[in-house]
Amino acid sequence: MSEQVRSLSEFTAEVEAMTAAMMTEEPQEIASMRCGEMENTAGSYGQYFGTWDIAHGMLRDYSMYTLYPITALAEDAEMDLTSLSKTVDALDPAYSNYLRYSGFPRMGKLAVELRGLIRASTSRSDIVAALRAFTAYTNRLQAWSFHYFPWGLGKHFRYDEARLQDAPLPVADLGATRACITCGQRIRISWEPLGITVNATLASEENPELCADVVAALPFTVIQDHAVVTGESMYAWTPVLSTAPIHLRERICDAPVGRLRYSQSTGQKFIVQYGPTTEDLSQPVLGEIDAADAGKLEQVGRAVWDSTFDNKQLIWMTVELA
Repeated sequence: MSEQVRSLSEFTAEVEAMTAAMMTEEPQEIASMRCGEMENTAGSYGQYFGTWDIAHGMLRDYSMYTLYPITALAEDAEMDLTSLSKTVDALDPAYSNYLRYSGFPRMGKLAVELRGLIRASTSRSDIVAALRAFTAYTNRLQAWSFHYFPWGLGKHFRYDEARLQDAPLPVADLGATRACITCGQRIRISWEPLGITVNATLASEENPELCADVVAALPFTVIQDHAVVTGESMYAWTPVLSTAPIHLRERICDAPVGRLRYSQSTGQKFIVQYGPTTEDLSQPVLGEIDAADAGKLEQVGRAVWDSTFDNKQLIWMTVELA
């Protein structure tokens, strides 16, 4: 007797429930990986750091640069469902099968099931809902994976101080592209257990669809982590999955202290800039923290730096309407 095949809506409901359960509690897969307790003991010569390192990077790429673009394609009415299914079949297995072996067996099983359900479905809305749910699920796994990854190893790989002093400004000849927020929805951002709260204005006129997606998900509480490349910037994976059009972007290195950004393409991150940055890529502008509150951000940033790179204390960011 063949195994009963469930519907896409049933698949979506299970994945959404799994994701909700991970919002404030570390998933077992992440705990098992960082503690060396994976059942299949993947890793050459008895070590699991290589397994952890590669799986962390592949999970990042899977969630951000594979599932998210596939979801955006699925929402495009010009993409026929047969071509969409072939795209999923071509791009998904290399990630999901390796991750299945390297600490994420449940994810691997779900990915196989999802591919089959997409091939059999004629409902774009059901496919989109399932892909959105699965992308949000992998984003949440990545949030926990990022927090507990041993970034503190970076202290052994530092630039020479002379190089840091002489480093050129990032593509300075392009000039500044600093955005100006006029008016918009007011929000409040709090960090616990730090006991620090700031107020901010969203770029509701500049990026209305993006801001609407974020506001629709409020309030939410998520782990706050620190950037590892950009500079003095913090980010957090949100429970949002926005494919909204972006009208205003700003180079990260040109942004002022207190800038709020939102990165759809790197995991749906809510980003707070608290000091100088060097990255010259442009990101969607989400808003700006009040000038009167901007002075509080350095304390938050330093605590979050210690959390991400050293003590792994959980710092929770809550975003809500003001």
